[in-house]
Amino acid sequence: MLPTNIFYRTFFVRAAQYGTAFTLEINGKEYLVTARHLLDKSTGVHALQVLRKGQWYALDCSIVAVGRGELDIAVLRAPVRLTEPGFTVDPKFGDCFVGQDMFFVGFPYKMSVDYGPNADGQPGVFVKKGTLSAVEAGPPKMLYVDAINNEGFSGGPLYYFRNGNLNDPCIAGVVSKFKVEHEFVIDKAGDKTEMTVPYNTGFLVAYDIAHALELARR
Repeated sequence: MLPTNIFYRTFFVRAAQYGTAFTLEINGKEYLVTARHLLDKSTGVHALQVLRKGQWYALDCSIVAVGRGELDIAVLRAPVRLTEPGFTVDPKFGDCFVGQDMFFVGFPYKMSVDYGPNADGQPGVFVKKGTLSAVEAGPPKMLYVDAINNEGFSGGPLYYFRNGNLNDPCIAGVVSKFKVEHEFVIDKAGDKTEMTVPYNTGFLVAYDIAHALELARR
C-alpha cells in the first residue's frame, strides 16, 4: 500500500552512494531526511542530486545535523520546497506494536519505474512489506523488521497505518541497513575453511523517527 502522502515525499538521491530520502515538516519547515552513510564527510553545504523527470538535478543542501555513533540518520535542508504541504504525514513511532505490518519504499539497485503522468515526474518507488519483529530501546532506538531489505532502500521511510486506517499513514523510522551475518565457506570435503561470506539475514534495521525530529530541532 503506497499512499500519496508517502509517494510524493520520497526521493531517489545520490551523493557518496545511491539511496533514498524523504521530506518531513517540523515546526513549519521542510527537512530532508536520509541515511548518514549515503553522504560523504562534507560539512556545511552538501551537493545532493535528486532524480526528477528522468534527469538528475543538483541540490545544494545544508546539513542540519547528523547522528553520532551508531545512529545512521542525516537531516538536511534543501534550497527549494520538494513536497507540497498538503501531503501531510505524522512522524511517530509510538502507536506501533510488535507484530504489526510495516512498509518501506525506495529504489533498490538503482531501479525506479514510471507511474505515468499522475506521478508528475516523480520516479516510481518500490514498496516492500514486513512485520515489526522487535524493538531495541537503545539509545539509539532500533526497529527490526522481518523483511528482505536491499541496497537502495537506505534512507527511506519505514511507515505503518495507524489502527489499520489506510488514510492515516505514519512514519515510524528511517531505513538504515539489513542485518548481516557471515557463513563459513565449505571446501570440497565438506569441512569449514577460514573464509567467510556475508549474507542477508532477512531483518531490516531502522532507527526511530524521533531521532530525526530531535536532530532537526537542534
